[in-house]
Order: sequence, then C-alpha cells, then structure tokens
Amino acid sequence: MKTEKLKPKLGEGVYTAPDASIILDIPQYKIRRWIAKYWEMDFYDFNVYTWGEGREKGFNFYTLMELIAVNSFREIGLSFRKIKKAHEILSKLMNTPYPFASSKLLGDKKNIFLDQDNVDLLGLDTQLQYSFKELITPYCIKIDFSTKTGLAKRYWPMGKQYSIVVDPNNSFGQPVIKGTNITVYSILNYINAGESLESISRILEIDPKSVKDVLSFKTRLAA
Repeated sequence: MKTEKLKPKLGEGVYTAPDASIILDIPQYKIRRWIAKYWEMDFYDFNVYTWGEGREKGFNFYTLMELIAVNSFREIGLSFRKIKKAHEILSKLMNTPYPFASSKLLGDKKNIFLDQDNVDLLGLDTQLQYSFKELITPYCIKIDFSTKTGLAKRYWPMGKQYSIVVDPNNSFGQPVIKGTNITVYSILNYINAGESLESISRILEIDPKSVKDVLSFKTRLAA
C-alpha cells in the first residue's frame, strides 16, 4: 500500500530538477525524466518521494543523492527493470526507502551487487561493475555519510577542497559557504551587481577564497 502524500520535512532539504541539475552537474532533462520514471512510478509502490506539481515538483536530499546512482547505472546501460529491481531489493536489505543514497552503495561497493543469497541482483559482469565504480567515484568522494543511518548527509558539489556545501540541515539544503548560512545565490547577487571580490568578502565577512569558489560554481548556472 502506498503511503500518504509526501510533504517537505525540516532537515531533509527541498530541491527541484533545476536545483539538482546545478548541484550534481547533470542535465536537467535527464533529472526530470528519471524523477518521473523512477521516483513517481517504479519506486512509488514502496514510498512516496515527490511533492508539488509540474515543473516545480520537489524532492528531498536523499532523492537528490539517489540520482547519482541512477545516473551511473544508466551510463553503463542498465535497464529500467534492473534499476527498479535493485532499488526494491536493496531497500529491503538496508531497511530504507533510499538505498541508492547509502554508503553501502556509494561508499563501499565491494559486495553491494549481491543479495542475501549471493545472487547477483543486477547481473553485472566484472567490466560493468568496474565501469560503474569509475563513473560513481567522482561523486562519492564528495559525499559525507551519517555514521548513524549510513545515508548521505552532506554533499560538496565541487569537491571538499572548495568551501561550497549542500547540507539539508542548512538553508533548506541550498548550496552555502561551509560554516555559514550564506547561500551561493546571495553571493552571486553581489557578483552580478558588480561588487568586487574584496568588497563581497568584507560585506559578508567571509574569506576571499569562498567568493572565488562561487565564481567557479557560477559556470554551472550558465550550462
């Protein structure tokens, strides 16, 4: 039986397809297609993952992170059927509606393709498993996981050497400067208004490197 209509929960973030496209650097049309295909159809028998209507349809941080796995699965040519099967089996094994956001898949991938009977639930040969790891690793090294739940809890869209972080417990999960509530978009407003790096740094009381990081992040908005 399907659950009640999902509503945004405090501490889980709020994202739309355009948000996800910028944060994950994945084309928006793919994200819209996958949200409609997987989280509103194939996975919907087990949980309700989205809210809202039309182009403003929203989802939480865990779904945002699950998009990473789906992107990698599709890149290696995995079928819709196998992805649905993997989500269903792993959801039961891990006791979570968000198995693709788990450290067991995104972090330690050694045995995750096997179910409790040691059956290859995805039917991946060695080459495909290797290809999957190659595709997903650049994303995974940007994720912090909860030691309590094993799920993703924080994402560094440009890598941990940069000061921009996506944390569902901070500013509804929008990209911010680490250790602050200052969103990337508020800094971009200053940049677009013609303020200098030094001026922005002084006004917002952040280091100049953080402003430079936002300038690098800005290239995703123009993509």
